[in-house]
Amino acid sequence: MISPNLKNGFTLIEMLITLAILSVVASIAIPAYNGYILTAKMTEARNNLAALRLAQEENFLENNSYFFGANTALVASTSQGLWNATNGDNGQVNFNYVVTNVDGWTATATGNQAGTSTFNETVTIKAQ
Repeated sequence: MISPNLKNGFTLIEMLITLAILSVVASIAIPAYNGYILTAKMTEARNNLAALRLAQEENFLENNSYFFGANTALVASTSQGLWNATNGDNGQVNFNYVVTNVDGWTATATGNQAGTSTFNETVTIKAQ
């Protein structure tokens, strides 16, 4: 026969210890995950700039000039369909691409993270 004093379930102390352990794990894992996301987005920006470099050279071979733009939309439109930026995520991190005419051309990608100010991650390619 089962003793009437035997109770099933968890005590408050066991629940608090479990919650404390989960909090510690989350406080370590979430910033690390955000760092991995940022690293992946920087790689995406570098890949977009590499594609932009190829588009610039193709445009130069066809038209004897480079294309320029003060933001991503202008760069894409002046490239006459040779280049479009890819944005492979859900919009959490976006890059603005700028191409300027300084000793040939310089392309810069500056990142913005949704809900925060610019996180000052910049990738620059300068024509040789």
